[in-house]
Amino acid sequence: MEPTLGRFEMEKFTGKEDFGMWKYKLLGQLEIQGLASSLMKISRSTLNLRKQEEGASPRKDTKKAAQDLRMRNLLGTCLSDVILRKVMDSPTSRDMWLALEEEYQAKSLPNRIYLKQQFASFRMDENKNLEDNLDTFLKLIADLASLKITISDEDQAIQLLTSLPPAYEQLVHTLKYGTGKETLTVREVKIICIRKRSRA
Repeated sequence: MEPTLGRFEMEKFTGKEDFGMWKYKLLGQLEIQGLASSLMKISRSTLNLRKQEEGASPRKDTKKAAQDLRMRNLLGTCLSDVILRKVMDSPTSRDMWLALEEEYQAKSLPNRIYLKQQFASFRMDENKNLEDNLDTFLKLIADLASLKITISDEDQAIQLLTSLPPAYEQLVHTLKYGTGKETLTVREVKIICIRKRSRA
């Protein structure tokens, strides 16, 4: 059964936003449209529609080509003019997608080293509220995951615990020695921190 197509609403990517978050939201919208999985599979064979439009003989992949053309148009509406100009000559939606990832989701060695260093040295900024600090931490984890760098939940929790400011010293001590637990999760640290802040 074909998915019910809803209204497609997405802010334009200008190159200044968080690409990982924008990508996540866009894939969600494409999933609603029934297009997300196709984007990951489309190859250059889907150029058939364009070739047919130019007078080439019809092929069997017309449906996939039509879907690719629709996806290219949707992607185009989600990009600012500056970004669109960089990828508009890509022959398929998949090529457009890969071009965006290549430029804005850097996977180079320096970037991996930088993100790992950021994680290892992460400390909460006492001038920011707890929610903003947690968001910064979770964005860092998401950026690492986008480079296929997996950090266990326990290691994330330990780093988050280590990053807490002096006001949380008693809480850190309790979590380390007073719970009798064998492991620790990010969710537990977040909940306990939020509860402490609420009581403050």
